[in-house]
Amino acid sequence: MIFISHSSQNDAFVTRLATDLRAQNLPTWVDHEDILPSQDWDAEVQAALETARAMILVLTPASVGSNNVKVEWSFFLELGKPIYPILLEDCEIPFRLRLVQYVNFATGSDDALAKLIAALRDKRGPQVTPPSARRRSAGQLPITLGSARQIETLTVLSGHRESVRDVAFSPDGTVLASASEDKNIRLWNAARHTRMKTLIGHERAVNAVAFSPDGAILASASDDRTVRLWSVEKRYCLTALIGHTGPVLSVTFDAHTGRLASASEDGTARLWDPSSRAALAVLDAGAKPVTAVDFSPNGETLAAAYGDGAIRLWDVQRREMTATLPGQDAIRRAVFSPDGTLLAAALEAGGVVVWDVATRAQVTAIRYADFNANTARGLAFSAGGALLALASLDGNLRLWKGIDLAGQTRAFRVLSGHEGGLCAVTFSPDGRLLASASHDNTVRLWGVVET
Repeated sequence: MIFISHSSQNDAFVTRLATDLRAQNLPTWVDHEDILPSQDWDAEVQAALETARAMILVLTPASVGSNNVKVEWSFFLELGKPIYPILLEDCEIPFRLRLVQYVNFATGSDDALAKLIAALRDKRGPQVTPPSARRRSAGQLPITLGSARQIETLTVLSGHRESVRDVAFSPDGTVLASASEDKNIRLWNAARHTRMKTLIGHERAVNAVAFSPDGAILASASDDRTVRLWSVEKRYCLTALIGHTGPVLSVTFDAHTGRLASASEDGTARLWDPSSRAALAVLDAGAKPVTAVDFSPNGETLAAAYGDGAIRLWDVQRREMTATLPGQDAIRRAVFSPDGTLLAAALEAGGVVVWDVATRAQVTAIRYADFNANTARGLAFSAGGALLALASLDGNLRLWKGIDLAGQTRAFRVLSGHEGGLCAVTFSPDGRLLASASHDNTVRLWGVVET
């Protein structure tokens, strides 16, 4: 079956084209013809994309500017499926498709249809190399202070239809999960850069994802006020944890006990037992919202970030608040360094603040002159703590030395490529990959490319 990707403005042309192709025993799939009124549009499109052996991409200014069309052809490129572009109206051909010869329907040539049919029947197909195959030697070296200058984009993972709010690697680094405002979670093969499964169940935007220490369970937090637990192997929802009365903004697992913590706009952080699916504690400091949570590496302390700019530290065993790290600006993310000595916070509009956990003293503050650069949305330490990655709304990913932060005045590497502001960033457990999530609806994988 051949999937025809196009703008709805060209429905009439596509209907005629599909009729002509079917007459030549070339079965086609067209959304406005093959999706029934009672069916879920997105689900049917996804199923057709997965089943189709090839795609005809109708190029017009409207289709080039359509995010839905971009998602469709990007998905095909990632899977290495053949795309047959046809130029219906003069337009700027997307960069990633410029190596593929198109059939020109714009001139009204009588032999355009015959050329397309011949191309579809040619078993060699168009010569399109998927992005994951272009850099076979890339992403094999760990990202370090010494190799950071060689970091490049390895691939762009497309498929979400709205902003991607969070990303997380499984403990063994083989699976990447992405959470989106489109209500869905996508699982990706981190090595092959291909989509494995879409997890559907949340009723509103998904804000955060986290893997259990053994990698068997994925937890997700949503604006629908629930935390959902998913089986990574079987790829279905195990249960929804109910209790929060506001959107759930963050989830994290304790690496030692497997306990789960969640943060919500309702002003509480909650502790859960994923095995029994029971609530263990409600941590309420009388301030709201709770925007982020993170366990210390030893699992004894839970850091909870608040909209009032403070981070409150909780003794996990006693369920008591032990300290407050004051601040002036609402906090979006908070993470411990791998050794537990530092705690870094991404601020709403004030850059990043880093504290010494033992002394409760502020180590440094990272601020930029540009407002969008200062609106930090994500941050992550590398596995050894040598690097600190910051994601900002200006669309750039900045790498700082994770050691001696107080002595630094600027990032030593800035990574650009996203077409929208960034929402999250994370390192793979082995330190070879860096993943960033963006308002441009994509996830980018970064790695060291040898020259």
